Amino acid sequence: MRKLQKKITGFTLIELIITLFIGSLLLAWGIPSYRDLKIRKQVTDSVNELSYSLSLARAEAIRYGRTVSVTPVGGDWDDGWLISTAGIDGNPDLQIYQQDPLDDQLNISQIGALQGSLQFNNVGELVGNNTGLFTLSHATASESKSLRINLSGTVRMVSP
Repeated sequence: MRKLQKKITGFTLIELIITLFIGSLLLAWGIPSYRDLKIRKQVTDSVNELSYSLSLARAEAIRYGRTVSVTPVGGDWDDGWLISTAGIDGNPDLQIYQQDPLDDQLNISQIGALQGSLQFNNVGELVGNNTGLFTLSHATASESKSLRINLSGTVRMVSP
């Protein structure tokens, strides 16, 4: 008669410790990379949002055939911005879009004549001499991206 033997399977304590050690090394190596990836994504998403807003304002100025303004909320671009057009025939201003405030770690700075609000005329050009550069940067990292806007109203991403 044969005796049935039960095969014992599983981890030994040494195998478990080695596996946990290797896993913790991989985690320690990957977490800083994830933080940098998250910061890059925040900056990229925010600069894309600003680019979209400026392009939207230009397109709406052409569509409505009148001046459309992009105004920083409370005078600070970090607090968000508002796209609107003046009402006609005594009607109130028409709000087209409002951007929420940026993350506290993100900053927008302007270089050139970009002070206060930007206005696009009925053909999509900037009113006045408001050309310049928006630079969006992260407070704790060296990550930054820039947008250049010219008199024709076109917006393009440039190296900071």
